[in-house]
Amino acid sequence: MKKKKNVSQITTITTTTAAITTEETTATATTTEELLFTSMSNNSYLKWRQNVSILATHGPGDDLNEGRDTQGIYIDDDNQTIYYTRHNSDRVVALKFGEKSVEIAAGGNGPGDDLNQLNNPSDVTVDKKKDLLIICDKGNERVVQWSRQNQTSPEIIISKIECNGVTIDNNGDIYVSEGKTHSVIRLKQGETKVTTVAGGKGSGYKPNQLNNPAYIFVDDQYSIYVCDFKYGRVTKWIKNAQEGIIVTEEQNPDDNILWWDFPSGMAIDHFGNVYVSEINQNRIVRWSENSKECYVVMNGYDQQPHLFGGVAAISLDREGNLYVADNFHHRIVKFDVDVN
Repeated sequence: MKKKKNVSQITTITTTTAAITTEETTATATTTEELLFTSMSNNSYLKWRQNVSILATHGPGDDLNEGRDTQGIYIDDDNQTIYYTRHNSDRVVALKFGEKSVEIAAGGNGPGDDLNQLNNPSDVTVDKKKDLLIICDKGNERVVQWSRQNQTSPEIIISKIECNGVTIDNNGDIYVSEGKTHSVIRLKQGETKVTTVAGGKGSGYKPNQLNNPAYIFVDDQYSIYVCDFKYGRVTKWIKNAQEGIIVTEEQNPDDNILWWDFPSGMAIDHFGNVYVSEINQNRIVRWSENSKECYVVMNGYDQQPHLFGGVAAISLDREGNLYVADNFHHRIVKFDVDVN
């Protein structure tokens, strides 16, 4: 396995200024984009405007507008709604574009395994054709669906699964990452039996293995992007592939070098660039596929006042705007894409 050299050298290439605006105060924070790996590639990538919008602010308690630990976030552009999990308050909430107050979309009936309850939900996605929320109910080891029109008829669609992440493709097929079997499984529309589509060969670092896969994404060509929580690497599994392609720079697990320090979210833009949030390092990094480039695009600890204090789940809408769950400050923030 190839070893990385000069891994501690970091070259600063750009510096931008971000303005944080709330109803009460306006502050200025500096973000620095750092080049972690050199490359001859000149891939396109997204940039974001300096103004930061605070969409929702939560307290640390159990009231509707409170609750920490957002682990999954989904942007429904068509319905103009942000859905995200409240891990410690056992519910999924919905925030309409332009609104400040959230509504319960699923759960909210205390932790438990009844059909109307959730237990530590870890991720959420939307089946737009059927108007359903698809939720990783991690504490209950199941995947459930809830109607977006009412909350009276939730159903279990996959049981006995240690689910971490969930996503859906253009056909309506559901993909779930599973920690116990170190795999990604797929449930096709109209079927009841799942199929392993990535990993499932035991935990490890080989191209055909995963290690506690967490965050997943399926593109328009049905390639599956998988972010391992154990190694933090991102692999791309082309449709029907038996092995994954390493998108991020290779990491030798014996090197004692943690390039991803507890990844807490992943997003893919329309250029194919991969964005990973790291909650312990409090930053978001970008990888350009095939170029072995890694940039720190946002670093909360370098800013006064801190823009982030525990960056968790991230997501992009179809225009490229970036949404970030800031668990330390109990809020959801948005960065508008810079089209210039």
